[in-house]
Amino acid sequence: MTAGSRAASDEVTNPGLPLPQGVAERFLKAGSVRFRYLQGGAATGLPLVLLHGWPTWAEVWLPVARVLGVRHPWIAPDLPCQNRSSLLPGNERTLTAYRRAVEAFIDALGLPRLAVVGNSMGGSLAIMLALDRPDRVAKLVVLDAAGLTPKLPGRTARMYLPFLLPCFVRPPGPKSVRKLLIKAVFHDPRFANDAWVNAIVAAWKPRDRRRAFMATGFGLRRRDASVSLDLERIRVPTLVLSGRQDVQFPWQSAEAASRLVPGARFAAIEDAGHFPMVEKPQETAQLISEFLEATSGG
Repeated sequence: MTAGSRAASDEVTNPGLPLPQGVAERFLKAGSVRFRYLQGGAATGLPLVLLHGWPTWAEVWLPVARVLGVRHPWIAPDLPCQNRSSLLPGNERTLTAYRRAVEAFIDALGLPRLAVVGNSMGGSLAIMLALDRPDRVAKLVVLDAAGLTPKLPGRTARMYLPFLLPCFVRPPGPKSVRKLLIKAVFHDPRFANDAWVNAIVAAWKPRDRRRAFMATGFGLRRRDASVSLDLERIRVPTLVLSGRQDVQFPWQSAEAASRLVPGARFAAIEDAGHFPMVEKPQETAQLISEFLEATSGG
């Protein structure tokens, strides 16, 4: 582990710890969902909306937001059904339901223009937002996005099934959580630390939350979770990032998807798995910052 990685691993990226100075926790009712979100950064500049992946929380963005916030105000919500945001109404846990909820959140914020940054499932939702609100989304950044291929890769499904299936009977314990983080999420196993393991164990204990997590996970295999056929319709400047060691969605598929988006840029982040904003926040933030400050989207 490099010195930079050691520093990053000491930063807050999971809930339950004091927030850094200058970061506020807020709540906002949008549609039928009560969103919890974090807010910080500069007083002026293009606002950033940061969308995390399944099944995590807004705090994963804090190390990157600390850098980007020098020039940009930012907002990072907990997605519905996750951490301290409320459940989606009813029993629908499809990407279509999340898509509607995120649009309602953006509308409730009332931001006339914004850049959206999303990781994993949050990357899918970021793309959907750029498609649905092209008049408001000025720039789009996705990191290790789900949904870039027509179907969820079989290898990815096989990684999660041994974790998910026992959850029909009981919540996951520390051993299974740590195994999943090391196998599917982090390139450097030291990031699968006790703080991350304990936060996930706690999040999956309530039965209603566990059911929502499971339904969402299986929902990622549905047809509406793919944006592969919509990539050519994206009309906003786009940056596609991928951890070079992401075993869920290999960087080659992300690069191929980027070639379908008009004028998109692509970059791979070395020594990073599925969450480069956690493992390599400085490198991730630099790539995003350079893209945001560019005057053209080419």
